[in-house]
Amino acid sequence: MADTNIVLDDKFSKELRWYYKSLDSHISPASRKLLEEYSHIPAVDVDSHIYKMRDILWSQAPYPCIGEFKFLTLNLPKHPLYTQVLTLLRETPHTKLLDLGCAVAQELRSLTHAGIPSSNLYGSDLNSSYLTTSYALFNDAETFKGTLFPADIFSPELFTKEFKGWEGMFRVIHAGLFLHLFSWEQQIEVCSRIIKMLSPEKGSIFLGEMVGCQGSNGHARGRGAKFWKVGTQEMKNFLHDEVTFPKMWEEVAEKMGTVGGWKVESKLKVRGEDVRAEKEKTSFFAGEGIGWFTFSVERV
Repeated sequence: MADTNIVLDDKFSKELRWYYKSLDSHISPASRKLLEEYSHIPAVDVDSHIYKMRDILWSQAPYPCIGEFKFLTLNLPKHPLYTQVLTLLRETPHTKLLDLGCAVAQELRSLTHAGIPSSNLYGSDLNSSYLTTSYALFNDAETFKGTLFPADIFSPELFTKEFKGWEGMFRVIHAGLFLHLFSWEQQIEVCSRIIKMLSPEKGSIFLGEMVGCQGSNGHARGRGAKFWKVGTQEMKNFLHDEVTFPKMWEEVAEKMGTVGGWKVESKLKVRGEDVRAEKEKTSFFAGEGIGWFTFSVERV
């Protein structure tokens, strides 16, 4: 796997390869449409608005997703269960959705634009500044009524302070570009907490997307392990495939006493050689077998 030891001496540097200098094709038509129709930003001003907001976000916390303009990517509408999620949110009054690691809560704005009452939408991120800045990004400080709450998912007081009252509250929990930030053991802890917040009702769903890696080889980690450093802090990421994710969820279910209570589905789409070669020039995650991983876990 390429670049398994990356040291970021200046994590705010705009010379890092994942700080894209030009928008090019990095913003989808759907994201542009959201800014034009939901945020009412004139089409001619969209690019300058994105550049301005990206640099504000980069100065707050320079994650690769900010440098690569992925903070505007709408992944939930492309998920295989998106239509099912919309139906659940539309047909069941007061159904609540939580977006974990929501960054600027772009998925919640997209759902609002699709007609879902924003008062039923919740988002949480470690960086409170992202949540605050999101109102300027989407120009909706007066209209968006969703709940955006900063929290550390590993906080020992998560359910007595940050997420107090959130146990069993959500029929849908989404996590996009989130789980791959953590090790296998950390993912088990995160998912255990997600189960606590997910409604006990049949059909409640935890779903999302992340970077995956073919041949991760479960506990052996293999090519699924990636090490990198931000300053003096070493991070370890576990990247899943269709074999490792169900195994990880089995451990979560056993820990939470819910074995046999889940329908687990996942899909890894590995980049083609031509796409991989191009992505490795700039992307943070790069290497053999790297691809796009979608998953869903539904109560049965």
